[in-house]
Amino acid sequence: MRMISFTVAVFMTAIMPLVISAGDAPKRSAELQVLDRLIGEWETEITIKGTGEKSTTLQSRRWSREGKFVLSEDLDKSAKKESHFLVTYDAKAKQYRACFINEEFTVPLMGTWDESTKTMRWKSSDIAFRHDGVHRFVNKDLVEWTMTVTSPEGKIVLEMSAKQTRRK
Repeated sequence: MRMISFTVAVFMTAIMPLVISAGDAPKRSAELQVLDRLIGEWETEITIKGTGEKSTTLQSRRWSREGKFVLSEDLDKSAKKESHFLVTYDAKAKQYRACFINEEFTVPLMGTWDESTKTMRWKSSDIAFRHDGVHRFVNKDLVEWTMTVTSPEGKIVLEMSAKQTRRK
């Protein structure tokens, strides 16, 4: 009996990724379909305003198993640091939710989509340093974004701009 249970458990574990892949998930809402443009392999060149310092990151983005979240694994090539970005749509609140996390900090973000300009606007919530960002989807293979971080006293402590290119 134990052998049968063990065999069934191994079999179910082996086929589970096939059963619950994002491709099999129910059709996503129009709001979640906006996030389809994030999916894929990307390279981002980030520039820090003021210093001109540049860094390059690689992103690998995919839908979660149930097709409700975009999962992004990011690697800063120069600093050799890993980070993650999680994005979804909250139908009750009628806004996008995202969370950026690395080993130093976590930034929860709330977003709004403007279809006419193909722009996502992000604002942080419930953290001391305010984050305001804009992602503009120039075309299917190019995104330009900016992010400004402001201290609780209202002083700008960081301004970044970036060009994000889909890797082929």
